[in-house]
Amino acid sequence: MSDDWGTAAAAERSMSRLTLIQQAAARSGALPAPGQFRNSKLSPFEVSQMSGVSISMVERGNINGRDFTRELEWLLQETTERCFLDAEMWTGEILAYLPNEWCEGSQPDIWNTSVKVFANDSTESMTSPTSSSANMPGDVVVPKAKYAYSSRFARSLIKNKDFRRAASFLEKTVNENRVDHFLYYRCLFLAYYQEHLENDSEGVERKTSFAEEKSPFSILHQRMTDEKLRENDDVWFEYLMGLIEVQLGLKVEAEKSFKNVIRREPRHWPAWEGLTLLISDIEDADNFVIQLDSRSLWMSDWFMVLVLQRFHQHSMAIQKAEQLVQRGMTGIPMIITKIAACSNARHDHDQAIANFEDVREMDPYRLTDLHLLSDSLYIRNDQKKLSALAMELYKVHKFRWETCCVVANYHAMRRDSEHAIKFFQRALRLNPGFAALWVLIGHEFMEMKNNAAACVSYRRAIEIDPADHRGWYGLGQMYDIMKMPAYSLYYYQEAQKCKPHDSRLLVALGEVYTKLNRIEDAEKCFTGAYLFGDVEGNALWNLAKLHENQKDHKKAAQAFEVFLVVYELVTSAEEKVIYSVAFLANHFFKTEEFDKAQEFATKCMAYETICQEGNRLFREIAKIHQREAELDEAERVGYAQRAAIEAAGGAAPAPQEGVEELGEEEMSEGEDELTF
Repeated sequence: MSDDWGTAAAAERSMSRLTLIQQAAARSGALPAPGQFRNSKLSPFEVSQMSGVSISMVERGNINGRDFTRELEWLLQETTERCFLDAEMWTGEILAYLPNEWCEGSQPDIWNTSVKVFANDSTESMTSPTSSSANMPGDVVVPKAKYAYSSRFARSLIKNKDFRRAASFLEKTVNENRVDHFLYYRCLFLAYYQEHLENDSEGVERKTSFAEEKSPFSILHQRMTDEKLRENDDVWFEYLMGLIEVQLGLKVEAEKSFKNVIRREPRHWPAWEGLTLLISDIEDADNFVIQLDSRSLWMSDWFMVLVLQRFHQHSMAIQKAEQLVQRGMTGIPMIITKIAACSNARHDHDQAIANFEDVREMDPYRLTDLHLLSDSLYIRNDQKKLSALAMELYKVHKFRWETCCVVANYHAMRRDSEHAIKFFQRALRLNPGFAALWVLIGHEFMEMKNNAAACVSYRRAIEIDPADHRGWYGLGQMYDIMKMPAYSLYYYQEAQKCKPHDSRLLVALGEVYTKLNRIEDAEKCFTGAYLFGDVEGNALWNLAKLHENQKDHKKAAQAFEVFLVVYELVTSAEEKVIYSVAFLANHFFKTEEFDKAQEFATKCMAYETICQEGNRLFREIAKIHQREAELDEAERVGYAQRAAIEAAGGAAPAPQEGVEELGEEEMSEGEDELTF
């Protein structure tokens, strides 16, 4: 009966969530997906993607500060015992920035460095002079205290990244301590991983470690499977097997392992973090979060922020992060930095810079994601702030990969590609698994016309993260520059699959389709780019030029008119505005829409380069108006004469030759061909 009730409650929550999303989509006037009619049936994920509301954006109450603190204290103890330094630092930072009211009543035992023993061991047995295990005759009796000293020394070696030596000491204490049992296998994994990275970063060319023999990761995984460690009560063993599966390329199996770890222990943040890189899509992530129900106090929400960011739904990620702030997680640098990173990806660089500066005021020596601050400063061309940031970081943290990236961006702004590549390569040696670095060094190789090295860099970025559109887009640009549109089309298409609603990618696709004379496809791409925001303002311009080149001047005029409405006051688009005004003035003159022709001729007078064109059009329009007035006057006189003759009963005279000749002469003069 309880199972039925739980199923019904879950269904009701799902329906209320879908209703919320559909209402938000209706309010926002969400556009349908390309090629889909507005009234067609949409899936919950499609509605959420277009409305900007996450499908897991469920109203949740404020976070209970005491429960929140207990979760993090448990995670801090577990990660400290198992020497997960990154997770320990991540947890410690959040605890250090807890709201004051959440810290009341909490008394962390920060000096407790004891190591847990087996459940059947006591504290007294740890200090016993002899081992309690049965010894064979002739065996040397090892005191328990010596095992404890060896265990602690092994932890020191792990922190010093001496993993092989740590494993050799832990091998002696595997049967004495359950944490050491786990640490022994983890040290072997870290030793293999360290060797793999060292081999992989020897050169830019792609290499495969352990190609000549069986991978040690595979041997380690088989050994743990034989010992049935996945079923061990310690959930960290299954997490470690998931990490090994990632290195073996068994991503489906790794995803299952991480999900199972989270089901067993929802407070296990490293498993959540590993799952963000393996989840297949946002809908799958949301379904998994729903299945957990309310077992996760807040980690499922932060997990969704990272998933949304990974799949380039940056607006939705910002909404989700702000929801955590509203629930009580205020003043935490991790959240503010993530909002800044998403703002950077949305090209809202002013907001990104403001958020990063807020974090630097709170924590001046925090380097996480500061390479994105340098990216925003580079795009804003703020050389003063970028140089100050580069000098400050280089002075304090010279050999952090973030520092190398900031300094590289500084040299790139100065068009010093050689030094930029030097620092990007240094950053790659420090963090070879970061796809964005390979993309950036690829850009610098392109600046130096080194297409071969750029190609290798972009392909390496794609290997590391196929879901990152920048590697695909870089290859598309490279082949486009090399006048190979058929190749660039494939890579632009792959980039657009990764980020389907990015206007820049659609514009690039449209330009390639134009070169391949696929006009209808190009028109669809430019139109879609305009509907999805047109970040760089090129969609309408390219659409208008496309119609102009195809001699469809009516559609070209419509596109130019919309372009002027949007960009007429934008200083950077002045040249395009001038061309658009001149085109429209001449177009409406040729189509004899003289009121509109005069309107745009008047606008021509505001620009020095086309003011003469405006004066010419005014003269031509004045001539036409004068000719029409003379013809009207002649026609009126003729009608009056005929009326007078008819009234007198006489025959109508022949038309006046002079008037007819005058009309023909003025007509030929006014119909001179105007070209533009």
